[in-house]
Amino acid sequence: MSDLNYRVLRFDELTVQRNCGEAVAKEIRTSGVAGSQTLGVFLPMIGVSANVVTDISNWTAEPPAANYGSGQIVSVRTRLFDTLARGQQPCTADGIYTHRWFIVTPDNVKALTDLSVEAWNTMEADSDARIAGFWLDRERNAKGEAVVLMIVYYPSLAIWDATRYWKPKPKDHAQPNRDVWGGKFAQRREILMDSWVTVHRLAK
Repeated sequence: MSDLNYRVLRFDELTVQRNCGEAVAKEIRTSGVAGSQTLGVFLPMIGVSANVVTDISNWTAEPPAANYGSGQIVSVRTRLFDTLARGQQPCTADGIYTHRWFIVTPDNVKALTDLSVEAWNTMEADSDARIAGFWLDRERNAKGEAVVLMIVYYPSLAIWDATRYWKPKPKDHAQPNRDVWGGKFAQRREILMDSWVTVHRLAK
């Protein structure tokens, strides 16, 4: 029996009018999306236009099409994802949230997921990073490759930097399990076709 209650993620990227991101995000966060759990309403920090708000919602069944009423929203891009691991709890803590994108061949999605899940417990024991979830985009990219999203919480960019497994171990962070989770992440990297990350904060 699966322990995944929320099986579908709706990932809405809202392009808004200039300098309207904060107001639109606050309105969406306050009202929520009927029939869903709000995983998080995110404002951009690094790698995303200042005029893009990301509204991410969890669904137990197939979600409806996005329907936002704000006149400050210029356009909406919706993507649907199937839950691979975690993803059941809303993002609430203050700090930063990375949206990490992985590109792999479809036959490597399971290996990518298994390596990641195996690494998380020891990584979380060594740091304040917390993995929110892992999801598979229902759409392949133009090359037919699978697209996987991982959302991770960090208290700060300094903690993000301290968990880069390929860098020298930070002197001020005890990480007794680093070889364990770092080794899993190194294996994961070997099967990646591509990867990139954007950094966000929660709307308040």
